Amino acid sequence: MAASRSDAVAADGDDSEPPSSNDDAVHDDAVHRAPAQSPARPSRSPGNLVDSASADTESGARSDSDLQVEILWDESVANRQTELSLSTDDVGRAARLAAAACGFMSGELGVRFTDDATIHEINVRHLSHDYPTDVISFPYSDQPPRLEGELVASVDTALENAVEAGWAAGNELLLYVIHGVLHIAGMDDATPSQRREMRVAEQAVLNQLGIGGNSTTDRSRHGGLAR
Repeated sequence: MAASRSDAVAADGDDSEPPSSNDDAVHDDAVHRAPAQSPARPSRSPGNLVDSASADTESGARSDSDLQVEILWDESVANRQTELSLSTDDVGRAARLAAAACGFMSGELGVRFTDDATIHEINVRHLSHDYPTDVISFPYSDQPPRLEGELVASVDTALENAVEAGWAAGNELLLYVIHGVLHIAGMDDATPSQRREMRVAEQAVLNQLGIGGNSTTDRSRHGGLAR
């Protein structure tokens, strides 16, 4: 399967090397700046989000949402999709619901699924964090009701953390998509109150997806937001 782009939310599930609180967010004073190359598709500019024969664009039922979601599975993890029981529609719906929770109903999002080695490299290059993480998000534009951005999520980390969390790895990966989109939509988790708000939003979207049995409230997460 193929797919899409990435974003810059580093929500780390790896407790071994958490970034310091000062590293939780990298802010540009005035504007959100996209990287010169898309972290999801190195051969493409991140500004051109939807135009790829190798990408799988989710186009199932969207209710009132006109948000286009393009999904990419790296070759190194493509064979895991069946194991994870995740369809293109599952991922697209999670992304659209997370965006809608913040008031965004249109735009373009890219979601790239990769392995720990690749997300480690992206984390070093864009956030100067020298370890693999669960999800990295890159927000490009958040002018309601339109949202644009990309996120990269690690399948390896999802498989590992799902065992510890006691739920399906597919649910863990959807949590990363939700978390990443919430970051793209402007939510942060740098302070305790922001983290509580983020966890409530994550759980609300999971509930809408019919995923229960695992509260995100007490989950340990690290992260950074590249802007």
